[in-house]
Amino acid sequence: MGRNGTGFFLNISKKRTTFGWLFFVIVVVVGRGDKTNIIAAGPFLLIGLFLRCLAAGTIKKNEVLTTSGPYKFCRHPLYLGSFFIAIGLVIASAHPLTFVYFIILFPMTYIPAMFSEEKFLQSRFGNAYLDYKNKVPMLLPKVLRINLVENFSWRQLLKNEEYLNIVAVFAVIIILLIKAYFVSLK
Repeated sequence: MGRNGTGFFLNISKKRTTFGWLFFVIVVVVGRGDKTNIIAAGPFLLIGLFLRCLAAGTIKKNEVLTTSGPYKFCRHPLYLGSFFIAIGLVIASAHPLTFVYFIILFPMTYIPAMFSEEKFLQSRFGNAYLDYKNKVPMLLPKVLRINLVENFSWRQLLKNEEYLNIVAVFAVIIILLIKAYFVSLK
């Protein structure tokens, strides 16, 4: 299982993208939310997509220690964005299965991933990372700082393939709206 029983969770965390795409499929298949649910989900989805886009357009993975843009207020803004998107999809789908999936798999995949990444970043960037870690919260920001778009680049966003999440979220919402429309005809 690994030292301190973490091997299982680290292996699960490596599959977080797969579990995320599976979550989208589950939302589409079981989702039964109506227009009201989808509208209520909108702010969460937009905040999540906004955070993920800003983070993906700022970070240069494994190249430099990114401490600007959304990384000023949270060490894992990509994951915070994923959290908001998942909450939005749970609301939009209006199905208990999506809630249970989210409650179990989000912490099981993202918490070990954050700790693993931080261990890597500490080994890669040393004291610079430790200083950053001491100043900036892991996931939940203490204070929202104004300059989120510092060092943002559309080219970097595309390089980090964040457009896939944007397309997936909008596709799921469109499918849910179509399903809600046909349910309302019955």
